[in-house]
Amino acid sequence: MGIVFTRAWEDDRLDAELLAVAPGERALVVASSGDTALALAAGGADVTAVDANPDQLRLVALKLAAARSLEPATLHRWFEVGRDPGAPVTYRELTRALLAPDDAAYWDASIGLIASGLHQGTGVGRPFARLGWLARLVQPGLAQMIETTPDVATQAEWWRRTVRGRLFGPATHFVMARTRVLASLVPNPRELDRARRGGWSHGLEARVDGVVSSVLVRHHPWWRPALSGRPADPGDGAGWLDADRLHALKGAAQRLSLVRGDLAEVLRTQPVGSLAAISVSNVPDWLEGPAITVLATTIRGALAPRGRVLVRRIVRPAGADPFVEAGLERDPISEGLVVRERTALYEAVDLFRAPGVS
Repeated sequence: MGIVFTRAWEDDRLDAELLAVAPGERALVVASSGDTALALAAGGADVTAVDANPDQLRLVALKLAAARSLEPATLHRWFEVGRDPGAPVTYRELTRALLAPDDAAYWDASIGLIASGLHQGTGVGRPFARLGWLARLVQPGLAQMIETTPDVATQAEWWRRTVRGRLFGPATHFVMARTRVLASLVPNPRELDRARRGGWSHGLEARVDGVVSSVLVRHHPWWRPALSGRPADPGDGAGWLDADRLHALKGAAQRLSLVRGDLAEVLRTQPVGSLAAISVSNVPDWLEGPAITVLATTIRGALAPRGRVLVRRIVRPAGADPFVEAGLERDPISEGLVVRERTALYEAVDLFRAPGVS
């Protein structure tokens, strides 16, 4: 099927904070690139990571094996820079032996992705890299400003005066709503249709403005690589690459289970009330209404009392929320989560809780 996501396109640090899984508790997450699953496992949770795409699961398996076998500087090159010419040799000498046979066979043939450029060599990383190149072409001096701006206030003023109008003019909104330009960035047809019909690009402009006003782009793990051409520094990237979490992951192999399958079907196999936390990322964007209702109901049954569920949506749903209809309680903290979600991609970021006494 091919790797679609090489890094999280949701704020994995926010996931770890909001799900707050204690050591020994059980969590179930969408595997995707593995960043949230690895961060939770490093915190002591027993984590099940689910994906219908086996190649995403193989990427997670590689990240876990690499965390157990490689030094932090090498991990940074592999998974933040996404390029290490020495990766094939290092892989064979240190990491391969920690992989299951099927995963090892896959990476025997695919480790060259890291040697040549993981993030730009597959999946949605390629079109985002091209958009970043285009942004630097349209706005000369963009990279220099990102790397040298002294504070957030200066950054926000320069963005509004110099960049915002060029990147988000009427032509941009027309192109996003009426052409195929979003298709390479939004891999699911239903999600793409919702983004086009929902006026998503106008909301994106406002959300980007909010992030630029609160976070220096040179400390931003998604925008710095695209807009400046430089990778995130150590400590700014995926949370599982932090020193304390890496140390914990050395002994965490047994706490992370990788399962291929449909999310709702896998949830249905979980014992009733057994999960303390669930992250479905933005899977609801990929589903039709009845399937979202089934997913929400299945989540409700698998959650322990006061268990947490984190749900993202590209386009905020109209009408009754199916997760509330399933008996979950929307946490008031949700009102501020879109602002805190640093990717700026999502119109809705909601934390739900199962009723009951924990």
